[in-house]
Amino acid sequence: SMLADGEFDIRTDEAGIEVWVTQMGAYMNMNTAWIDRENGIVAITDPFDSDRWVEALEQQGLRPTHLLYTHTHRDHTAGFARMLELVPEVEVWGHSESINESLLARVVFGRISLTHQWSHESNSTVEWSAGGISLAVTHSPGHAPGHCTLHGHGVYHAGDLLFTAGSGRVDLPGSDPAAQTASLLFARGLLRDLDSNWRLIPGHRYDWVDGSTPDWVTIGEALAHNYALNML
Repeated sequence: SMLADGEFDIRTDEAGIEVWVTQMGAYMNMNTAWIDRENGIVAITDPFDSDRWVEALEQQGLRPTHLLYTHTHRDHTAGFARMLELVPEVEVWGHSESINESLLARVVFGRISLTHQWSHESNSTVEWSAGGISLAVTHSPGHAPGHCTLHGHGVYHAGDLLFTAGSGRVDLPGSDPAAQTASLLFARGLLRDLDSNWRLIPGHRYDWVDGSTPDWVTIGEALAHNYALNML
C-alpha cells in the first residue's frame, strides 16, 4: 500500500536506529529520517512539511536535531524556513556546491543557509554520524550542483539522482548531463555492494515499471529494472 500524504512508515534496525519514511506535497517528495531515540538525535532529509514533521515527532517526545540536504531545488528546501522557526537550533548540512550564489538566484532553487558543509569531490563518499546513526554521504552531482545521496541503516536515500524506475532530469539551471552519467555509474557500483534487500528511497514517488507507484523499491529491484542504471 502507498503512504498517504504525511503518513509515516517507521522501522527499527538491529542497532535500534529508527527509520521514518514519508511522502509529502503535490510532487510526492519522499523524506527519510534517521532517529536515535536513546540520544535524542533526529536527522531528516529535505523536510517538505516541517509542521507535520515536528508534530509527529513531538507525539513521540522527539524533536529534529539535524537537516541533511540532498540538493537545493525549491521543492526539496520547501520546509527550511518553517523548520528554522520551529527549531531554530537545528543543524543544517549540505554540500558546499549546493549553495552557490549564482544558482540560488534562479527560481528553481530555494535559498537555505548551512551550519555545516560537506565539500568532498564528486563520486566520493564521507561518513556522517551522530549518536548511533552512521550514514555514508556520496557527492552525486548532475541533476543539481552539490547533490548528495545518503545511505545507512537499511536505506539508500537517492534524492533526485534516482527514482524507482529512472533518474533525475538534467535540463535545469546548473544541471550537467555528463556529471549525471558519472554519478549514475558510481551509484550503480555502490548499490551492487549494498544488501539487495535494502530500500531505495527516491526523491519523488513516480511510476514503477509495472505501472504501480510505490514509495520505494529494493536495491535489487532497482538494479534489475531501473532504466538509468541499465543503459550505462
